[in-house]
Amino acid sequence: MFQIVSRRSLSAILPGLLVALAALPVPVAGVQAAARTRHSPALVVASTEPQLGPAQDAAFFQPFTRATGQPVTRRAWTGALSDLEPQGGGASAWSLAFAEDSTIRAACMQGLVVHLAGSATNPDGCGAPGLATQIVVAWDQTWRDSAPRWNDFWDIVRFPGKRGLRRDPRTTLEIALLADGVPPAQVYGELSTPQGVDRAFRKLSQLRPYITWWSTPAEAASLLSRKQVLMGSAPREAVDSIATHDGQVRIGVNADMALSYDLSWAVVAGQSAERLGRSRDLLHFIVQPDRQGAFVAAMPAGPSGSGHPAALLPMDVQFWQVNYAPLSRRFALWLRKAG
Repeated sequence: MFQIVSRRSLSAILPGLLVALAALPVPVAGVQAAARTRHSPALVVASTEPQLGPAQDAAFFQPFTRATGQPVTRRAWTGALSDLEPQGGGASAWSLAFAEDSTIRAACMQGLVVHLAGSATNPDGCGAPGLATQIVVAWDQTWRDSAPRWNDFWDIVRFPGKRGLRRDPRTTLEIALLADGVPPAQVYGELSTPQGVDRAFRKLSQLRPYITWWSTPAEAASLLSRKQVLMGSAPREAVDSIATHDGQVRIGVNADMALSYDLSWAVVAGQSAERLGRSRDLLHFIVQPDRQGAFVAAMPAGPSGSGHPAALLPMDVQFWQVNYAPLSRRFALWLRKAG
């Protein structure tokens, strides 16, 4: 289902990937130079998207190890920037980070990841694009066949049951405004005003007693697969992983008015010079066209969409760069009051 998930074709992404990496010089012998690291400690890739791990293993990490002798291991990451603080450059230090673009950009602004060269798709050099995905409405199809929309998400009278939402102002405030009737093209204009922010929180307060919060894609998928919520917001690949690994679960997807956003790679700052070079080698390997093609082929196929063209709301990364801190404080205060 990658063709549905992606906002950009592979051919459109790759030039930006390769240009963005121009600032990370490849060792003279290229990736083959890493053969000298056959007995080196594993490179550690921290990811907020563990559901993509099997596809990344097959397309990137296992072939890299076979080609260079350099082992690679994965670690789950919540996306907390404090986890990227310098880790002493030892064997357990993180090498690469993979997360949504707004998280990588925030880390970049704080010097926690290495700046790359700018490009048309990545003008500020904060991260290398890895995948375009969506936050969709996902629901238990054993309850109903027809796809609910965001306004149905708030209709507890007609559709009683728990709702899954992300414990983060990003995507959650946008969804609240969509459910309140704001057209996708006007959401960020509305959210840029005090009145619009108040409107989003008022809408969330209407649903508050019925919300079950998730913080990671795996948690969003678990709420659905365990039938702990009737419907939920969820990353598309997390829903795809449910359909792939549990044939007893019927989860539907409505991508209409989905929030589309990018996932990006970054080289973690603060590594030793030798380890930093090997981390750069791995990132160069990942963005090669044959590896990107292998990743697409390894992606799980998930449930079909709603059956009609979807209107998408691209997540405004610049908006969140400016407003994430104050809106996070407002969101945290709102949650405490909810308790």
